[in-house]
Amino acid sequence: MLVFRARPAAPLGFLLMVLAAPVARAQAPAAPAAAPATAAPAAAPASAELAAIIAEIEANWVIRDQPGKMDVGLALLQKAEKIAPGDYEVIWRFARHYYWLADDPGISNEEKARLGKLTWDWSDKATLANPSRVEGWFYGSAGVGMYSLGISIVKALFDGMESKYTDRLKKAQAADPSYYGHGADVSWGRYFYELPWPKYDGEKSELAFRKALRSSPTNLRAKVYLAELYLKEDHPVEAKKLLDAALAAKIGAYDPPEERRAQGLARVALAQIK
Repeated sequence: MLVFRARPAAPLGFLLMVLAAPVARAQAPAAPAAAPATAAPAAAPASAELAAIIAEIEANWVIRDQPGKMDVGLALLQKAEKIAPGDYEVIWRFARHYYWLADDPGISNEEKARLGKLTWDWSDKATLANPSRVEGWFYGSAGVGMYSLGISIVKALFDGMESKYTDRLKKAQAADPSYYGHGADVSWGRYFYELPWPKYDGEKSELAFRKALRSSPTNLRAKVYLAELYLKEDHPVEAKKLLDAALAAKIGAYDPPEERRAQGLARVALAQIK
């Protein structure tokens, strides 16, 4: 483990602002991170017609970064919803759809907040439909995180987003800690990275990313986020090793669109070193 620097003291007014924010009861992430997608759940849909549409949705999902494919996916989801309104298998996929859009690094903060809220809303519908499944809780935490990033972390802390995020993420981990390439661990790590001082914690962030990579070593997002942490902590050599490894990875290990997005983030981070 690397040695992390103490963060510089913030102006008194800012410190009072952050300390006034609600504090989560245990871990406190608020900026979920994307990670490798996992296979669709094995639960059988309500009908053969719905099953066929969901199969189309999943086939389209693996090429979703091609032009127009997200529009195709949304149309299929809307078709499935008409056939089986309230069906869990449809609802959580709506949340996944909006999360992918919210995670796009090229959109505005306003759009990120809007799409994050849609992710959050659909996820809460999913958890009402089936609270024992992981997807609703996981994308619920992701939606709250995207919304928080969109409105700014400091404002999110004041608005009480922290417990909304952590409660959902804890339930996702309890349901299935391996989901999304151990994405919950990546989410905890990114949270401690995103938090303003004095809640920022580089050591906890590193531990969470390392935990995710021990369990899911092909998780490119975890590697890139850990590299970004090392850059923030002035460890460029270690950061470059991780970024080079992410860029050298062969696409197709788990989820090509997500892998390509992670490699795009790696290129941006690597440019900071050069």
